[in-house]
Amino acid sequence: MLRRGFRISSRAVWLACLVFLGPAVLAENTEDASASQLTIEGDSAVFLQEQNTIEYVGNVVAFMDGMRIVGDRVLVEMNADRIERITTNGAPATFWQQRDATERDTTAAANTIVYLPDSSLLELSGSASLKQDGNEVSSALIRYDLTLGQLDAGSPNASEERVRMQLRVPTNSSERSSEEP
Repeated sequence: MLRRGFRISSRAVWLACLVFLGPAVLAENTEDASASQLTIEGDSAVFLQEQNTIEYVGNVVAFMDGMRIVGDRVLVEMNADRIERITTNGAPATFWQQRDATERDTTAAANTIVYLPDSSLLELSGSASLKQDGNEVSSALIRYDLTLGQLDAGSPNASEERVRMQLRVPTNSSERSSEEP
């Protein structure tokens, strides 16, 4: 079977998405007011209808739900009317999420960043680092649940980069005394 792909401009990709995905997205938005909106800009894009993917290349920036993902290449994989996976590659690719007023923003960098919107899971691989609220972790591989705040870091084999954490330690006496037993 011959797979077809066309190199097209950003406007043509937007039009294709509107034509092919528009009715489903519009129906979902009328049913669910909290539906997410994904906006992506890049130098070029390829829409593969059979695979239900769109690949953006060159200075790519994606925005979704208070998040920004930047990289050299972004691949968006869809299933019906839902975004299943956003894979970003760069040297490094970066991630930023705006938090509420009481917490600092979450930032991350890695050679590859995979974001799974349905589970709010962020997977960073290759010289990965994640910073949040003054704390930082770096490792070959980091998995972070954005909703639960759970982190798993490590390396597929012992010869790769070890896990390194830098934790913010309270400095003023009121913070210290409230944490001591």
